[in-house]
Amino acid sequence: MEAKKIVTAEILSNRPIAKGIMELKLLAPESASQAKPGQFVNVYTGDSSLLLPRPISICDADDTTLTLIYAVVGKGTAWFADCCVGQELRVSTPLGNGFDVSVVREGDTALLIGGGIGSCPLLKLGKVLKEKGVKLNVAIGFRDEPFLEEEFRALGANVVVATDSGRVGYHGTALAAAMDAGMDCEHWFTCGPKIMLKFVAKEAMARGRDAQVSMEERMGCGYGACVGCVVDVLERGAEAPVRKKVCKDGPVFLGSEVFFDEQ
Repeated sequence: MEAKKIVTAEILSNRPIAKGIMELKLLAPESASQAKPGQFVNVYTGDSSLLLPRPISICDADDTTLTLIYAVVGKGTAWFADCCVGQELRVSTPLGNGFDVSVVREGDTALLIGGGIGSCPLLKLGKVLKEKGVKLNVAIGFRDEPFLEEEFRALGANVVVATDSGRVGYHGTALAAAMDAGMDCEHWFTCGPKIMLKFVAKEAMARGRDAQVSMEERMGCGYGACVGCVVDVLERGAEAPVRKKVCKDGPVFLGSEVFFDEQ
């Protein structure tokens, strides 16, 4: 396994793709070439008052370029939003355990369900699954303004879009849109808010599936040292849940094993 480290990346583009949502492309060969679906990188600001890095899911990657999509929600991401083309950023090599694509075979069907910014890591996953000859069904949900729809369609995926406001696509959740469209597939993958993951996991189990869920717990260090992103996981055969670190043990877990609190 490659040692994790911090590298210098050059900004190739940094542009808004929806209200409060930015797409950042980085020239970072060492990080990009190692990226697997569902992993994330730590991105560091150049502001000494913002000590902790910001963990951002890998949306896409090729041999040299990382594509990250982030919501501008605080001082750190606002700092990133002001960065310009040609500027350099410090980023980690890929972190965490991503989606397990070894369980999927050519000719299988896969359902990808994303909620908001949680739709982003599903794009890299979709590309890998397409290369394996998998038929893709994608349901992505947003509050009001969708993004990445065309990128998923470019993969030949059957795509449905849902919005809370009903302004675009299905009026409701991504899960409801997927089920109304008859998207019950052999393999389920999902990323988004915890409450969404809970219902996706329950629906998958009710249909005899076990969804792979990518958790979005708030991370501090991103390396497993601060224990600020733990979730309860009920491992097979165990009598009680154990605490797992999303940044190091995840972010991807089996939906049947995550102990979702009542919310």
